[in-house]
Amino acid sequence: MMFGQCMLAESFVFDPTTNGRVPLPSWLPDRPVAIASNHAELSFHVVPIADDDDLALTVVFVEDSGGYLSVYWQPQGGSRQQLCANLFENISLPNQRTILINRPTLGGPGKLILSSSSPVLNIKRVRLDWARPGVVRLYDLLPNGALIAPGGKIYAPEEVDGSPLTPVADRWDGNVYTTSVTENAERIEQGVQYPVSIPKPVRRVRIEVLVNGLPLGSSIKLWLNGAQVGSLAMEIPELTDPGYFHSRSQGDHYTGWRKGVFLLSSHQVNKGSNVFQFQGPANTPLAIRDFLLQIQYASD
Repeated sequence: MMFGQCMLAESFVFDPTTNGRVPLPSWLPDRPVAIASNHAELSFHVVPIADDDDLALTVVFVEDSGGYLSVYWQPQGGSRQQLCANLFENISLPNQRTILINRPTLGGPGKLILSSSSPVLNIKRVRLDWARPGVVRLYDLLPNGALIAPGGKIYAPEEVDGSPLTPVADRWDGNVYTTSVTENAERIEQGVQYPVSIPKPVRRVRIEVLVNGLPLGSSIKLWLNGAQVGSLAMEIPELTDPGYFHSRSQGDHYTGWRKGVFLLSSHQVNKGSNVFQFQGPANTPLAIRDFLLQIQYASD
């Protein structure tokens, strides 16, 4: 199967709290403008480049409980069009999201606007990338992608269209069944149990989950049916990822979602009821989403 896919080309990174004036690319004729009000805003005057390039927007922010951070595009001389009602995922943690703005939406020059529900933007970093179209081939069973980020991360169309994030769809890949255990992002530091019923004996089970809030160098312990079975192998994002920060108090730290994985053998998983639980470092706010089980049954 062959389909169109966007790959990043030209980029610009803006840190609102950084001192100094960063050089602007030719497609940003003016400096970003912050407007203080009951609903604070940050806007970028954008002049699109190549006729077929889309614009990838990545925002690193601190979620405000019950609040929102919306994204709009306002063409020159026109009215605002909402691209994303809320980047927040209701976890009240530092977070990051990426959306892809297609070229027909951009049209010509205009303003990209981030609008907060409060007088404070709570934005840590904004990255703008022009994404050129490309063509890749995928095996028939693999889901479509919409954007390839630095480091090779592939975003599905529904991850970057600005809509609320939804669970990964259950599917069969040959004799391997993938099922989503969680519906939404949620906090887990108080201890959350995830019951799962597995109808037949298994050969092996692969666990995959996205984790937010885990310090670099720390680990997540996996508990299954009341017993600790090990620690997740945690992804270390590419150093080009906009989620990396450094401070004197915290040293190197990362804002965003990181993938953790673990492989369970047949004797660790019950036929029937199983209860999974994740445990992070003490007194560390944590959230997970996209908790997936890849199951290969013993009979397959």
